[in-house]
Amino acid sequence: MDTVFTDAYLEHDMGGHPENKHRLDAVLRWMEKNRIERIKPENGEKYLEIVHSRAHISHIKHCKPGFIDADTYITEKSYEVACLAVGGAVTAAENEAFAIVRPPGHHATRDRAGGFCIFNNIAIASIWLNKRVFIIDFDAHHGNGTQDIVMGNENIMYFSTHQSPLYPGTGLESKENCINVPLHPETNDNTYIKIIDKVLKPAIESFNPEYIAVSAGFDSYYKDYGWLTQLRLTQKSYRKICEVIKPYKSFFVLEGGYNPESIKEGVESIIGYL
Repeated sequence: MDTVFTDAYLEHDMGGHPENKHRLDAVLRWMEKNRIERIKPENGEKYLEIVHSRAHISHIKHCKPGFIDADTYITEKSYEVACLAVGGAVTAAENEAFAIVRPPGHHATRDRAGGFCIFNNIAIASIWLNKRVFIIDFDAHHGNGTQDIVMGNENIMYFSTHQSPLYPGTGLESKENCINVPLHPETNDNTYIKIIDKVLKPAIESFNPEYIAVSAGFDSYYKDYGWLTQLRLTQKSYRKICEVIKPYKSFFVLEGGYNPESIKEGVESIIGYL
């Protein structure tokens, strides 16, 4: 599996914030060492209105640098970089690749940024495909923005596993085309793989998607334990997901993960399998 990346993803940065450019240090060194193919993303500005309101787009575009909520910051470069993150997700969908993007996206709703996210990369790419798409979100936080956007869309099925209680406090129950599986803190591979076998795999088979899109948040990885989350998954769980989705066309988009080693080892487990 190839990757989608541009150095511009490092330009959205505010020192001291958990969502910073150094999150990608380890994975970029690994990619260079192993000569992982990098595809350049297109500018995704033209795709924003697929899911976002003009008011939200304009707000981000003209926002002064600083915090736009308690968690989410904007710099002079953020609008441009966020558009490239959207373009990276679309490019990954086109090429069945892994988009190593920043800023992440799954907390962004139609009308609002939040949770470190500006535009919803995975939702835009999934709807842009205009196919039957099954979205898997294994970030430790519930993708409330993705659920907000795709709820009721008959061509999209959203499946999320996430720690609870935890920000943003949503995803406590399944509804319509959104399957939510809250996880207790300390959840490990044994429990998670049972969920994959008993819930995820039958849901995919029932929906019969043309594509699978993955919100890959490695704050569910055991090396991220204690940074912002308390899950204990290893590469074994991510490889099990890969095993289940291997018969399908798929693409991945990076979400969380705040220990650089978590992202490196998470991406390695997926690219090494697919």
